[in-house]
Amino acid sequence: MSFSRYSTALSAVTLGVFSINIQAAVHMPVIVVTPSAFEQARGEANSAVTVIDRQAIEQANAGSLAEILRGHAGLQVRDLFGDGREAVVDLRGFGAAASSNTLVLVDGHRMNNSADQAAPDLSLISLDNIERIEIFQGSAGVLYGNQAVGGVINIITRKVSRNEARVSVRAGSYDSVQARGSVDRLFGQTQLSVALSDQQSDNYRDHNESNNRRARIRATRQHAGFSAFVELEKNTDDIQTPGALLANELALSRSQSLPVYSQDYFATDTTLLRLGLDKHLDDEHSLAFDLSSRDTERDFIQSFRPFPGSLTTQERETRLLSVDWRYQPTGRHLRSLAVGVDIDDTDYALVSSLGPQSMQQTVQDLFVSSQWRLDARSGLDIGLRHSRRDADVSTRSFDDSVTVAGLGYTWTQDGLRLFARADQNFRYPTVEEHTSPPFGQPPGLRTQQGLSLELGVEWLSVDQRYRASLYNIRLDDEIGFDSSGFANLNIDRSERHGLILEASRHWTPAWQTALSLTLIDAEITGGPFSGGDLPLVPERSLRLDVNWSVSGRLKTGLEWLSVSEQVFGGDFANQMGKLPSWQVLNAHLSYTLQAWSMKLRINNLLNEKYSETGSQFTEFDPVTFAPTNHQAFFPSPERNVWLSLEYRFD
Repeated sequence: MSFSRYSTALSAVTLGVFSINIQAAVHMPVIVVTPSAFEQARGEANSAVTVIDRQAIEQANAGSLAEILRGHAGLQVRDLFGDGREAVVDLRGFGAAASSNTLVLVDGHRMNNSADQAAPDLSLISLDNIERIEIFQGSAGVLYGNQAVGGVINIITRKVSRNEARVSVRAGSYDSVQARGSVDRLFGQTQLSVALSDQQSDNYRDHNESNNRRARIRATRQHAGFSAFVELEKNTDDIQTPGALLANELALSRSQSLPVYSQDYFATDTTLLRLGLDKHLDDEHSLAFDLSSRDTERDFIQSFRPFPGSLTTQERETRLLSVDWRYQPTGRHLRSLAVGVDIDDTDYALVSSLGPQSMQQTVQDLFVSSQWRLDARSGLDIGLRHSRRDADVSTRSFDDSVTVAGLGYTWTQDGLRLFARADQNFRYPTVEEHTSPPFGQPPGLRTQQGLSLELGVEWLSVDQRYRASLYNIRLDDEIGFDSSGFANLNIDRSERHGLILEASRHWTPAWQTALSLTLIDAEITGGPFSGGDLPLVPERSLRLDVNWSVSGRLKTGLEWLSVSEQVFGGDFANQMGKLPSWQVLNAHLSYTLQAWSMKLRINNLLNEKYSETGSQFTEFDPVTFAPTNHQAFFPSPERNVWLSLEYRFD
């Protein structure tokens, strides 16, 4: 699929193809913060931003954040086991390396691990605690730095506004039960929020039992021009892992786990402490800082058949500090100015039978971002970031620095918005990418750098919204893992062309439809794999939502997801064929009666047998060590049903 075809399609959309956001009819401006770090109307942003609001989250009765995000415009979710615990979110087609190229934030606070490849743990984020989700599509290297390559997902948490308590129970397929409780209290200018949850499940696959326990407490103090908070969260997660299946094994039983994986598991304990302060110095100036400490301890066994695995321990201590000075003058061409410092300090250690891996890394960034009003209809964004990394990996040092710039333009009139962006991006290699000791790979990889270009058009009215985005991302030294050679590598050059169309409409006060179509052409354009397709990037994905408010109390809806075939993970040589396409229909129903809320969700209503993700698996003969390549699958759950009951105390 060529770039010219995308350009032609965008022209057609601009002339008349309708598209609209997935949210409710727009009677009031939707406020977002992710594109600029300032609160602004979504229609003023110089980028495509999708907002999933609280109403949509509650109505869906989803069991995990992965279920909420799956299939939205420009976004793919790859879930190894179907329960959201080992899920990876991918904006704009980064495949197996998506966890290092899609930045996940909570209230602007980084969840990604910059020192190692472990994906942001989405199980740490309770759906009950989410006010809205902002999906920023496209690179944001200037504003957010390392790993903001394909885009940013910013989860905005709920604020305490009233005295309230909730208790709920959710039960369903695979002997799954989840109990949750929360209390919100107001004490004058102090707000206190406490939440507890416990979840147990056998899950779809054999040898896949899981247990998750979470506790969170947050206290916020607000005064005139002043806001401060402290938050403490503890999460314990245990899960047995069933491993991948080859094609012949998948045909025999999709839910089985092989004996070689019988001892495999992950046991993870995470403790998070955050402190924050936001001070308005006067009507135009403010100062904010955010300090956090996240400690993760994990024990696990992961087998590489035919050889059983052995105990591995992993420890990660991450300390983050962000300090921002913000200036918002009134009545001037300069609309806003932000100057900030970000510091990410990580101590990482892993001990396995293959030997120890360790990394001490500090990333220090300085950035400036500004918004300018050119006239009553148009505006300009200009920004610059300088980043420096000091990393000690085992006995070697890997230091580097990067400077990136960004430029954005927006023009609006009578509900019509045109926007264009150019943003440089980067990501630093992780400890696993720097080293591969058992296979003799020379240590050290180059920093990945790139440029993202985007052009979009949007039209907004009271009950409908139209948007199309055309983009191009070019990367130098993209970092990947070649399964056939068991080597981390820098891909000399790679390129992604994409077109995203979004469509949604309130046909009546009760009926709403939404449609999003994502087209991506992702290929390797330099080096030994030149001309090949990038792994785990489907060329087409489609999501259709139909929601019906039967009454003020009863609401129902359908979600239809369709994803085209894609190259297996790690197969840069494109020698293993493709992971088959799939289509899934989900349904949800909710009913409220005074303080009671009852919800039903059916996933995979038509019982599709599919795999959301798969990889190239290289098997070594235990005697000769001769390699043989196979297609390996992580089968997704068949039809599953979930029912929840919630009661709210005022």
